[in-house]
Amino acid sequence: ELRLSNGTGPCSGRVEVKHNEKWGTVCDGDWTREDAEVVCKQLRCGYAVQALNQAAFGEGSGPTWLYRVDCRGDEPALWNCSHTGWGVFTCPHYFDTGVICSGFSMLQLTGGDTVCSGQLKVKQEETWAAVCFSQINFPTASVICNELECGQAVDIMRGTHFGDRHELIWQEDFHCVGNESQLAHCPRMLSHSKTCSHDATVVCSGETW
Repeated sequence: ELRLSNGTGPCSGRVEVKHNEKWGTVCDGDWTREDAEVVCKQLRCGYAVQALNQAAFGEGSGPTWLYRVDCRGDEPALWNCSHTGWGVFTCPHYFDTGVICSGFSMLQLTGGDTVCSGQLKVKQEETWAAVCFSQINFPTASVICNELECGQAVDIMRGTHFGDRHELIWQEDFHCVGNESQLAHCPRMLSHSKTCSHDATVVCSGETW
């Protein structure tokens, strides 16, 4: 088993693996994007945005299960990459690895008057999830418009009322600063509000400057 701990959601954090019924960490001074890519893919968390070491998400506990992992990037699981063996080296937790995954692979604006306006949806694994009005702010809209090559953000509006709609709802709030190149690079936190009254409609200027 594999999980990410101490991050902002299920798709970022310290890399932890379960072996012999016990959770432990991965220690690596040379943790690369290829290594992180395998973790993100295995967890169905999109692609790797950052590969981090030196306990970027805090020091873990328990055994150091994997040491010096060397992945090509296309392995089905982290333990299929070359490594020194399970638990053969006890490493200080200061070298615990972490990853930030994109968490989703694509975004789109649907049902608007133009291709550069509409209801915001992000792709979570194989399905599209609607984003709530309460989960985004204006800097986030700026990043979305920029990523879609739709110019500047003009407005964020409360979209249609959710009511009894049975569609997947995105579970995290976006906290973009506004200068990120992609929505996937923005910090995210799990939403405290369990209800989503309206979806988010984003309006971009439609012109690239």
